[in-house]
Amino acid sequence: MRINNYFLFIFPFVLLLLASCDPSSTPKEKYYSSTKSINLQLENVKSVSIGSAKYDVASFLKKKPKFIEVTEKPPYTTYIYGESTEKYDVEFKIVANKVSRYDFISNKYGTEKGIHTGDSKKDVIMAYGENYYEREDTGATIIGYFDKTHKLNIEFSLDDKDKVGGILVQKINN
Repeated sequence: MRINNYFLFIFPFVLLLLASCDPSSTPKEKYYSSTKSINLQLENVKSVSIGSAKYDVASFLKKKPKFIEVTEKPPYTTYIYGESTEKYDVEFKIVANKVSRYDFISNKYGTEKGIHTGDSKKDVIMAYGENYYEREDTGATIIGYFDKTHKLNIEFSLDDKDKVGGILVQKINN
């Protein structure tokens, strides 16, 4: 009887622990050495690129961000453009007064090669080439590319119909 009570008490915690570990989620760094590099140097949103000064964001987008979120540890600021912090057009992560990442989930903005949300996986591969990695993250399929020369990474989040739902461009820190 005592073993049954112990099992009934511990088993839910073990299940919760296992459920919180997503084994299908693979960090992109795992693919860095096996993925060939492509040139992402020209990627930008309205002339704002990775490494741009934080002051360039509002200047080039011709408006101030609708929302600004400040995080203390590690220190960074997020500039959010759109109707809310959840349903935004584009957001920029600012570290040490420079853009270190941006992402968009609206088709208002696109990549340098013309990819927008709603485009297909095939469109992405035609624009960026076959030198990509593919991974799963929180249930979504992600395809990504590395620019090892300029230390950049671009990722395209795909929905269940292989359509682009979001685009992320960021600085690689290795």
